[in-house]
Amino acid sequence: MPTHFTNGISDTAPGDPLYEMGQLDPTNYLTFWDDFIDEPFATEWTITAVSAGTGTSAISTPDTHGGMALITSADAENDGIWAQKIAETFLMASGKKTWIKTRLSISDATQSDWIVGLHSTSTTPLAATMRFLFKSEDGAATVEFNNDNNTTDSDSDTVATMSDATFVTLGAYYDGVTSIKLYADGVLITTMTGITVPAAEMAVGFGAINGSASVETTNVDYILVAQER
Repeated sequence: MPTHFTNGISDTAPGDPLYEMGQLDPTNYLTFWDDFIDEPFATEWTITAVSAGTGTSAISTPDTHGGMALITSADAENDGIWAQKIAETFLMASGKKTWIKTRLSISDATQSDWIVGLHSTSTTPLAATMRFLFKSEDGAATVEFNNDNNTTDSDSDTVATMSDATFVTLGAYYDGVTSIKLYADGVLITTMTGITVPAAEMAVGFGAINGSASVETTNVDYILVAQER
């Protein structure tokens, strides 16, 4: 049974205008949260359809309980979709803790390139100059976390090994100093240390492209990015 606070709970000091509000102050964090319910991709995201063949890849929000972003690639190798929010709104400032959490599945876990996280503006996110994201590259079903500050490009140890069409929940916690804790399905898997995070603004991005000549699907259930102000 949950604990009930009938008068609410506050994390603000006396004198703050939100002191009497009865809930935690949402302005303490810069938060991006997307459950992909009727998502306006056409107006709020830069969508890059990668077409190696004659087919057309697509991104949509199908009729699914809880919302979902569905990428359906065309049938040529290297077909797919990259999606990035239009504005670069996250800066990995020193001392500012940052969190990423996402849940996704890939129809062919071995034959796909995909990313979820933050990167500088680019229609080719795996080559973006600044990256702070989960990724998997064609030829392996393993998931790594990638931190690229445009000087040093660092990959973590394996965070998870994907299975075809099976959801995995991934999480990252940057301590605001030099370490990133990485989680899979609620378990701490590995920690990156001695990290220098990117020093320029980045935007939320995700996407996937084929590693083989066949139609593939990627389902992204949600993306959360939060940072201390």
